[in-house]
Amino acid sequence: MKRVLILYQSSTAACGVGTWIDALSATLHPQGWDVRVGLAWGRRFHDPSRVEVFRLGLQTLRMDGRSGTEESRIQAIERAIVATDPDVVLLTVLDSAFEAMRRVRYRGASCRLVAVNHGNLPILAASLLQNRDVIDQVVCVSRLSYQAIGGALEGFEPERVRHIPNAVDVPTLSRNKADHPMRIGYVGRLAEEKRAGDIEPFFRALHRRLPTVEMWVAGEGEHAPSMRLLAAEFPFSFRYFGELDRSVLERDFYPVLDLLVHFSAAEAWGFSIAEAMSYGVVPVTSKFLGLVSDGLVTEGETGLVFPVGDVPRAVELAVRLCSDTPLRERLSASAKTQIRDGFSLERFGERWAQTLNECLKLPALPVPARPSSLEVRGRFGLPGPQWERLRRLLRKRIPHASPGEEWPHFRCTDELILEQMREAFSASEGAHS
Repeated sequence: MKRVLILYQSSTAACGVGTWIDALSATLHPQGWDVRVGLAWGRRFHDPSRVEVFRLGLQTLRMDGRSGTEESRIQAIERAIVATDPDVVLLTVLDSAFEAMRRVRYRGASCRLVAVNHGNLPILAASLLQNRDVIDQVVCVSRLSYQAIGGALEGFEPERVRHIPNAVDVPTLSRNKADHPMRIGYVGRLAEEKRAGDIEPFFRALHRRLPTVEMWVAGEGEHAPSMRLLAAEFPFSFRYFGELDRSVLERDFYPVLDLLVHFSAAEAWGFSIAEAMSYGVVPVTSKFLGLVSDGLVTEGETGLVFPVGDVPRAVELAVRLCSDTPLRERLSASAKTQIRDGFSLERFGERWAQTLNECLKLPALPVPARPSSLEVRGRFGLPGPQWERLRRLLRKRIPHASPGEEWPHFRCTDELILEQMREAFSASEGAHS
């Protein structure tokens, strides 16, 4: 079988990218691909065991960057590539992989690099453009990012940019319509970038209007402490579950929800929204960047939409749906049909296998010159790679204050490219509004 190595962070196990990897692994194997997952390993925030326990079906290996330097991260990815000898390296958000690929290609490796853009943020797209010398193929989950990257001047050749939307399995279980209070759910990382801080004011305002409605929250992140406090303050109306694996979500969470609320400012085909819709749960979502172009939620047809940050409006829409049974049931049926007809896992696997096979047939990129990072000198005048090996032996480690410092996500240092992407995203979304 052909082999693909997916490079993935491990600061959290329950997230959309992790669910995407589960789906990709399951659907690529029947298409002739063996899937391995390299997990970022850090001193404090990135713990591969968290993902390994949470996602038991994955074949994983650990990329040890615990010394905390950029050199340690590059070497960890290099070791993973050498150990697995993949035909394709599939990159999610680990910025250090670009330099690692330059090194392995400089040393003669022939594997291809496919970079996946899971977001709708200009900096993610700009990072890919800045590193296009080592990227054989870009795959965008969102149509918005696909249009922005594909239209960039001095960017990628058209055949090197693809759009493959995500997909979810259509559940065999129906939503549980047993007699229970109305329930509104939130599923996702409790991070500021997801505007998870909006959950508390949303719930408090909703509780004042409809005190019998319950809110269930599943996820982990910096806003988790406030979720625990809310659960303690409102033990009969607010429940916080922490991270839930997919089987629990599918069995015990989504089937008993009526609505799902989502607050993010930017999203590329939100997994939790699609998963909930597949059960007939009605989304009440912010008009995040990418909502219109991806077509997952259509306002008034498969869900209701409020402006980003407008918590009072989100409450009004939730109250309306809780009170208007015919509207809620109509949107529920349409949401379920939308997922079943438009985003099947079978089609998802076929498109990914086709894209990876076509990537192997593309003309090889030029072999990089000797990477400049190999010329960096450490202490005692030692070359950077040698100094890093000594640091590992001495167990010298640099502490970091956040997951993004410990294993940085895609970065861009070219302000001109970044500004170009800001303008491209704005123009693309405006064309769909």
